[in-house]
Amino acid sequence: MGISLTGIHIYATEAPKVDGLSFSAFSPNWQTCVNDFSDHDFGYSCYKAKQISKQIDAAILYFGVLDSEKIWFEFFRKGKSVARYSDDFMPANKKIYDIPALVGYEDGTKRRLSNILACADVELKISMLEEYFGVCLLYTPELLNETDMLRRNRGDAIYLDYQSQEKKLTGKAAPITVKVVNEYPGKLFTNEFRKHETVKPHFYLHGFTADFDVGPSYRVLTPVQFTGAELMKSDFDTFESERIPYQPLDPRFILDYKTLCRVTFSDECPEEYRGRTMVLPNGYYPVEFLPTGELLLVGNRRIYVIDPAFKIIAKLSISENVTDVVGNFILTTTGGSFYAYCYEPNARIRIYEVVDHRTL
Repeated sequence: MGISLTGIHIYATEAPKVDGLSFSAFSPNWQTCVNDFSDHDFGYSCYKAKQISKQIDAAILYFGVLDSEKIWFEFFRKGKSVARYSDDFMPANKKIYDIPALVGYEDGTKRRLSNILACADVELKISMLEEYFGVCLLYTPELLNETDMLRRNRGDAIYLDYQSQEKKLTGKAAPITVKVVNEYPGKLFTNEFRKHETVKPHFYLHGFTADFDVGPSYRVLTPVQFTGAELMKSDFDTFESERIPYQPLDPRFILDYKTLCRVTFSDECPEEYRGRTMVLPNGYYPVEFLPTGELLLVGNRRIYVIDPAFKIIAKLSISENVTDVVGNFILTTTGGSFYAYCYEPNARIRIYEVVDHRTL
């Protein structure tokens, strides 16, 4: 188990007078509540932060971390929530780009905050937020007499080092990249519309119709097979044979959503992964292993490449939804793929090749 705590911090130069609460200034322009909230649930400290904001005219930062794996924070003014962030988007993020102004920043730091919040390493994210805000977010009463350990100054050293490391994982400098090798107009469907009992692996119906009556009209679509570098035309007899039961979850990846999402790798996975459990970056889920042994995690328009040590070695940007993976090739789609046969002029199917520059 990691660190779990909450804290209340006020962006002000003077400590407020609030019944039952005490504050100390460990860092410039911040007052930190030094009360011990460990005997209460998270809702209690959040309630206290909101109550404080009704009594003073300053931005109140309420910060929480769970098992060193999930963070959230919220800003209050005059008893109301004015900005909010959570790793799992529950509740939904709110007015994140209003935060810089709340803590005295002028224009020009919104992108930096966005980059910090996109960091998948929670410990590093907290360090960069402490550097950005200029306050210790991991205060515990045991450190009350160690004021030097609680002091934080605003800066950008940790952030700049993080950005330097990020550049090595993305773009031309990354050890692994992707490139588009094929593109098709249209949409993809796994089977006849509304019938999801079975599927044929790597086979799809390709096309669309302008008719919303989707009864037998699926027959105007073309069966295709995703072979890797291309979609090869097939026929309905082949498409409808050797179908297997539809499974919404991949049996290789046993997901656990109790706190953060974790994945345990079954015996069907490569030997280096079997029986091991990995905490997934927020919003990412496993889809396939590359022939070289790395794991692909898919998120919002991005793919992480993970080595057997569970280290991110590349971050690949794509602009479509990942549909399938065969070898080093990734099939992606746009538009309402898998949902309706209706015509969408901008719907596209793209195939990306994963290029490993370490072997070139």
